[in-house]
Amino acid sequence: MSKPNILLIGTGGVGTIVAYGIHYVGKSNLSVVVRRDYQKVSKDGWQIDSCDYGQIKGWKPDNIYPTVEAAAEAQPVFDYVIITTKNLPDVTKVEELAAPVITPEKTTVILMQNGFDIGRPFIAKYPKNVCISGVSHIGSHNHGGAIKQTQKDKSLISYFVNPNLSTEYQEAKTKEFISLYSNENNNCTYFADAKWYRYRKLVYNATLNTVAALTGVDTGRLDLSGGLAALSIPAMREVISVAKADGVELPEDVINSVVHSDDGDWFSPSMLVDVRKGNPIELEVILGNLLVVAKELGVVTPTLTILYELLKVVQYRLKEGKGYFTVPEKRPISDKFYK
Repeated sequence: MSKPNILLIGTGGVGTIVAYGIHYVGKSNLSVVVRRDYQKVSKDGWQIDSCDYGQIKGWKPDNIYPTVEAAAEAQPVFDYVIITTKNLPDVTKVEELAAPVITPEKTTVILMQNGFDIGRPFIAKYPKNVCISGVSHIGSHNHGGAIKQTQKDKSLISYFVNPNLSTEYQEAKTKEFISLYSNENNNCTYFADAKWYRYRKLVYNATLNTVAALTGVDTGRLDLSGGLAALSIPAMREVISVAKADGVELPEDVINSVVHSDDGDWFSPSMLVDVRKGNPIELEVILGNLLVVAKELGVVTPTLTILYELLKVVQYRLKEGKGYFTVPEKRPISDKFYK
């Protein structure tokens, strides 16, 4: 049998290690899309310092493309497309970004990204394609084509339930992907319930990640200042309520486990890191999608809603700072009547 064709989009610290893991297994033809570092890595490859694989100099996959469109022109069909970019649908919709390389009823899409309910737009656009959930726990950073991996690659792989396809088929495609990625150096395992695990992550991300981004403090200072008790824990209770209404029972000690997960660290969550760098935050996939589901299920979420509305203002500032839009030099005058 011929080897399956895999394309990976997003070669940051996480994506490059995922790509190298697939290369290491050697059961597929691997291509990647590289935007920022294309000139350098297409010439010299990646320099990888990995706690999983050791020192690798000048590594290149089978093909390197500067854009998704270039990959689509070079290869007519990809069996798997892995997306490891940041998920910012209010900047770029991932299902549109990947559209040129997705063959309807053929390509399996793997979303190794943060967020909740992120499979929904793909299933809506490609109702006969399998969409896989990949939750990655890894410490890895890309510095201009030099990768430094400091924490082992651990990933939980499952699938976003597509009602148009059989459970058996979706499970088989998911396990087939694991066979192309899992090796003796990483920890890539099947986890049957993508929704449960992503709700579990939201208990942290929608409540501590968000409040840290708003206040500018790490989770330790959030605790000492009283913000944990006043804001984050009420928000955690709301996440649990939405999950329960959605048929997901989280553990009774989930709040306690989440609160103590950063014990001993002055930990800055990813949203706070992005705000400090002036980068847009993954607001919609972490909090916006959750509020959509809460509204559909009739669950009241006052704390989460105010956090979301405040962070939308922060996101506006961040996107303006990145030049995604400009405001008029003179502020427009509104004729709206407020009361």
